[in-house]
Amino acid sequence: LLLVLSFTSSWAQDEYIVNHSKFMQKTNPSYFGFNSLNKTGVLYNQMKLNEFDKMDNKYVFGALAFQNLDFSLGVDINSFKIQNTGLTINLANLSYVYKLQFDNDLYFLPAVTIGFGSRSVNPENLIFEDQLNTATGFINTESIDPLAPVISSVNYLDLGASFMLHTDRFMAGLALKHLNKPNTSYNQEVEAEMPIQISVQGAYEFDLNPYERRYLPRYSYLYAYGSFTKFGDALLIYLSQDFQLGEFSVGLSQQAASLNTFALNNVGISIGLAVENFDFGIQYNFPLQQLN
Repeated sequence: LLLVLSFTSSWAQDEYIVNHSKFMQKTNPSYFGFNSLNKTGVLYNQMKLNEFDKMDNKYVFGALAFQNLDFSLGVDINSFKIQNTGLTINLANLSYVYKLQFDNDLYFLPAVTIGFGSRSVNPENLIFEDQLNTATGFINTESIDPLAPVISSVNYLDLGASFMLHTDRFMAGLALKHLNKPNTSYNQEVEAEMPIQISVQGAYEFDLNPYERRYLPRYSYLYAYGSFTKFGDALLIYLSQDFQLGEFSVGLSQQAASLNTFALNNVGISIGLAVENFDFGIQYNFPLQQLN
């Protein structure tokens, strides 16, 4: 369970991911088969877009492992809503992950994902050009723009594939999304294809207390993670450093993007508590760039 209050500036056509290392299956669906574990989780995230609008994000996921058959199934549902514009984006994905074991400690997890997406907007919350009176500044309540009655909702199919190689110490992954380049245009006469997204990930776990010194808990680790995602003309970079100190954890994260120019978008801090089979956490992001 992760409650997140994030105020950041990165928003694009694709999904926003608040924490890659905690929700690694969003970047690479092969993670649903990691260690062949059954798992489930929820996320609530609120992101401030500007002084007048914010976005609510609700995310639910689950994985079911069939260990005797060497595969896992993963399901995740992601919902976004921007309040003032009434824009709602819903995404549901089903992933099939197969497990191949190369030796006692090395595993390869190929996966395929099929997703269904929908986008809707309330035209009453939009202002079209013919509603504006530039001389007086008055805004008419009705529009005769031919697109006004067309803009309402769009549904599309989304396909992806992913791969992951891991041991109990390191992880390397590759994920390909939007392989069918779904058309997300509200006006079906005009195509707006989503470009293929390519992402590479890597992680390594360092044992901070190999000799079981008293000044640290017995199980103390540093989990360093990084992902690089190419989406259209944009390059998105995410780095994180999570310190696991027994049942407690504290982490740092950095998100950067390159689109025409390179910029560090935000830095974040997180804390967590593990109680038996449950993980609880909270994260706060500090913006370094403003959304224009």
